[in-house]
Amino acid sequence: MKNSRIFITGATGFVGASLVRHFAAMDWEVLANGRAAAPVPLLSLAKYVQADIQNPFPPQSADVLIHAAALASDAAGWDALKKANLEGTRHVFEATRDCPCFVYISSSSVYDGQKALHREDEIVDRSKLSPYGLSKRMAEDWLLEQDWQGRSLFILRPRAVYGVGDRVLLPRLLRLVRQGQIFSPGDMRISSSLTHVDNLCAAIDLCVGQACFSTKLPESLKQKSVQIFNVADDEVYEMRELVCRLLSEIHGRKLPFRAMPLLPLRYLASALEALRVAKQFTPYSLSTVSKDCVLDIEGITKTLEYRPRQNFCNTLPEIVRWVNRVGIERVKKAEPDLPWQT
Repeated sequence: MKNSRIFITGATGFVGASLVRHFAAMDWEVLANGRAAAPVPLLSLAKYVQADIQNPFPPQSADVLIHAAALASDAAGWDALKKANLEGTRHVFEATRDCPCFVYISSSSVYDGQKALHREDEIVDRSKLSPYGLSKRMAEDWLLEQDWQGRSLFILRPRAVYGVGDRVLLPRLLRLVRQGQIFSPGDMRISSSLTHVDNLCAAIDLCVGQACFSTKLPESLKQKSVQIFNVADDEVYEMRELVCRLLSEIHGRKLPFRAMPLLPLRYLASALEALRVAKQFTPYSLSTVSKDCVLDIEGITKTLEYRPRQNFCNTLPEIVRWVNRVGIERVKKAEPDLPWQT
């Protein structure tokens, strides 16, 4: 959109990088933020503000703010999560007080997992949230307490964002392969929503479009200034089938599936958590592969006419080609430059 500026945090990460490419292609003036030095490909698409959002930073002028930066880890300590996800959100808000449209990328981790189908307005038992989920929920709460008169706030809750450049979900799944077999915690026979990154970009487009259009309307016709939406693919996935297909396609042959019993893994994960030892499996990560988690997307579908076009099946070939091009081992290690190696 010519003559309009969008400020995107977390631009060196997977979601942020995808958003930079998306909005640059739509002719927005993109102002990108990250803690690390800018990747070379980014500099051809956006102006770059290198700043750590865990600390206050100078005011930024923009028409739209997309806050995608986060510490997305179920193994990080509470202090680190709070500083990045709660304090970081406060600092971004303070630096963009004059921005008419604020889009916050939250997470389905703000749900407590007590239901199979999650709606935006459900009551949550915060004691059952992971530290990561609690930090994101607290950031949501803080934003909701602010004055949004004359401005728009959109809180989006995707589930396991995936696609080319992913440094979270794909590495975890690739690490399940040992000696030519898939070793899974539990049998993974669960139903789950997933969110392709292109669908998340499309959802943000709709939010931005509504906010920009709403500013031209009389007060009586304007939409609510604060809205919360789940965002996911249309499809609900059977995770064992999806994981087997993905990993077999990447490795070029059908891989046997071996289910490890969950109970001893839960005891081990709890013990390691109590000892503060770094680990691959945490109590929360084990719950994500043993419980159904489906997002109800009726809210965004009805309100913004959201129609997700991408899904696992039609994007699998692209993901497989990318993993094999950059290298399985690099993706397993979740190397920092992967989001810009597309």
